[in-house]
Amino acid sequence: MKTVDPWGVHVPFLLLGSAYFVAGGVSLIVDPGFHGHFMLLGAYTVYAGMLLRLFFPAKKYVFFQSLTLALLLLYPFPWLAFLSLSAVEVWGLMDVRSYGGRFPVNLLVLSSPFLSAVSWLLFTGSDFPILVVPLLSYLLGVNEGIFSATLGLKPKFGVLQLPILALVLLYPLSRAFLPVIVAVYFVWLAHGTKRVVRNLSALSVLSSSLVTALSSYFLGEEIHAFALGLMIPFFYSCITYSTSRHNYGKVYVPVTLSTLSYFTRFVDLGFSAILLAVSALVFLYLVRGNLNATTVKNGVSRRTA
Repeated sequence: MKTVDPWGVHVPFLLLGSAYFVAGGVSLIVDPGFHGHFMLLGAYTVYAGMLLRLFFPAKKYVFFQSLTLALLLLYPFPWLAFLSLSAVEVWGLMDVRSYGGRFPVNLLVLSSPFLSAVSWLLFTGSDFPILVVPLLSYLLGVNEGIFSATLGLKPKFGVLQLPILALVLLYPLSRAFLPVIVAVYFVWLAHGTKRVVRNLSALSVLSSSLVTALSSYFLGEEIHAFALGLMIPFFYSCITYSTSRHNYGKVYVPVTLSTLSYFTRFVDLGFSAILLAVSALVFLYLVRGNLNATTVKNGVSRRTA
């Protein structure tokens, strides 16, 4: 099997995604109408970078990798970026097959670029739930492997992921469907597992998603429940585990702050924003070793595990 010559493709995506998040925060003061768009662009930019880093980091794909990044700057046409990302995925999977390589098929992850292209193409400007679908698919899929590794759960790939994918696709029918998806995901993860290993960070990520999703039934703000209680904690989990595993045991700190940000927004929006900002800074501190020139050049930092 041929060797892969990687580079730190995720770094420019994380930087651009962070810029979008900052713009989203500023827009709350300047023009709240752009807040949701900037925050989702930030989330999708981070997602694209991490998918490339985890599965298709080789320098041979640099054209489509760079094209994806450039197109994410050309809002309102991000669907083109995810066509480019889909092209990288198809090319990469064809290469794996031609090299004789094999790996577990994570349908939730591998379907997400195509779902992203379709969702952004159908997005009319205000129907944000349709943009939640690809992010949910990716985050639930990529963290399945992390939860299996950290909690000792039985891995589930291929057709075993179809029930979760089907539920995710139904999300746009009702924002109130999020608690159902999270609850079923919990049961699905635990199925077939005889003993769960204790891992505070992994358990905090799962607990955050369940508590905020269920609370959204009574408190509302379903999109923010998804963003602050599931999306951000799940991103913290997969990014830290894959790039700075030695710090994964501390992920519960930014996860807890992000979760509290959801609940405090009903009391004091300013304090909620501060909690989220501190959460992001703690997370960046945990992965700081993977945001440098060495990582960009070699694909990994001097210490990743």
